[in-house]
Amino acid sequence: MSAEKFMDAGEEILRKIRATQLPAIKEAAALIADSIAHGGALHYFDTGHCTGELLGRAGGLFAIHPLQVNINISHPKPPTHPEKEAKSWYDDQRVREFALDQAHFQKGDVLLLGSVSGSKSYAVSLAMEIRERGVKVIAITSPTYSKAIPSQDPSAGQFLYQVADVVIDNCGEVGDVLLDIPGLDTKACPSSGLAFVYIAWSLIAQVLSNLTERGIKPQVYKSINLPEGREFNEKAKQAYERAGI
Repeated sequence: MSAEKFMDAGEEILRKIRATQLPAIKEAAALIADSIAHGGALHYFDTGHCTGELLGRAGGLFAIHPLQVNINISHPKPPTHPEKEAKSWYDDQRVREFALDQAHFQKGDVLLLGSVSGSKSYAVSLAMEIRERGVKVIAITSPTYSKAIPSQDPSAGQFLYQVADVVIDNCGEVGDVLLDIPGLDTKACPSSGLAFVYIAWSLIAQVLSNLTERGIKPQVYKSINLPEGREFNEKAKQAYERAGI
């Protein structure tokens, strides 16, 4: 029964997204298509669990540029020294600014930014800092979740949905879970992954349509498991590198 309950709940989330979020998806697609058509670029940063969903997939767009930052500190702790609190690069404003300075953003580009709760300081700060550089921000997030919890942004106390140019609501519940299962002390099974995939590929579909309607042919991946798939992708890659689309 639990499998069916999850399917029912998941389908209800998708129905809600379709009924309420198409205008936002189309607005976001128009921003992306305009940017690409005028020599801009689509960048992608997801703070959750879907970081690779849009990258290198059959039927997906070549013109997606993931923001990835890796900082590794290797320094064994002396036994007499206390442990330090572990931090990620995005918790430090100086490192965020350095990463943005080194990244290849330019005015007129678009950043697709995913954060389920939208409460983390780095998601809010990244959106605000990148907008100051003239980059539009499209957020996939849950305002419902955000409004039920305190913000972790120390500077302004804001949430991602409050600082993005376009907000696409993933229509999730508080806590990002769907099912009450007897015997468990918390609800189970998240909706955000399902919602992100549905929203993101709907968005890409609309971007592709917007571009082709302008007479612009964007390069799209073909499955490497099909005959000549690798050869097709290599030619598409070369065409993309020449034209940027």
